[in-house]
Amino acid sequence: MRGVEDSSVGRSWVRQVDPRVKVVSLMIFIITITTLQHKTMLMAAGIFLLTAALLAGVPLKRILMRLLYLIPFGGLVIVTLPLVIPGEPLFSLDLGFVQLVASREGWESAVLPCLRMTAAFLGMIFLTATTSIGDIGSAFRQLGVPAFLIMIIEFTLRYIAVLQEELVQMQRAAKSRGFRMGRNFWHGHTMKTLGRCIAMLFLRSHERAERVYYAMLSRGYSGQWKGSGPVAKIRLLDLGWGTAMIAVAWTIKFLELGGARWFGHLK
Repeated sequence: MRGVEDSSVGRSWVRQVDPRVKVVSLMIFIITITTLQHKTMLMAAGIFLLTAALLAGVPLKRILMRLLYLIPFGGLVIVTLPLVIPGEPLFSLDLGFVQLVASREGWESAVLPCLRMTAAFLGMIFLTATTSIGDIGSAFRQLGVPAFLIMIIEFTLRYIAVLQEELVQMQRAAKSRGFRMGRNFWHGHTMKTLGRCIAMLFLRSHERAERVYYAMLSRGYSGQWKGSGPVAKIRLLDLGWGTAMIAVAWTIKFLELGGARWFGHLK
């Protein structure tokens, strides 16, 4: 499961918190911060989650590497919104057949959803880095989520990791046989080799899926989840941690709604 969950924080105290409490509190935290309308408050929420992850022992490099997954989505928003939302011109680009004008209002509108995505993704990084995939699935089952849906998600995540490992092995095998990328993507030999790699990847994944399925059947799998033992009791420490996370989110929301001015009037 390397690449899907982080084992570098195995001894972190955050791992001792009940997974159900972490799932519920982080879901409330993420839902709350996605309703924020001010960039400053969104940045404060993101900084809090980043600090919490670092204090939990998650390496900064791993966090930054995972944030790179947001670039295609955030980049699309940043590129398109300034061009489609009218307003004060920020800069223009003449392509000859068309002139693109980016507006300041569009840029400001693009920053807000990007900050929301970043803050929400930091919350997901914090959860997956401090809780194993199995514990997250077990928490969702105990919270009443259908077992079939959870099983599909678990298998999807595990097979993503499996395909990553297969792809890395195929890349190493190709390099050991002297394969080198061409000057561009459309190079004939490069295209042919990559096509073969993709075909082999599908074949290997199909064969492994069949082996896993037959192994599950041999161990008595009947399509029904039998559970993972008795439900653990939620401790006072768990409730305290969950309450603190929710309190931080609601405090940020309260400040955005004018909480500072309200406290000022009380004085």
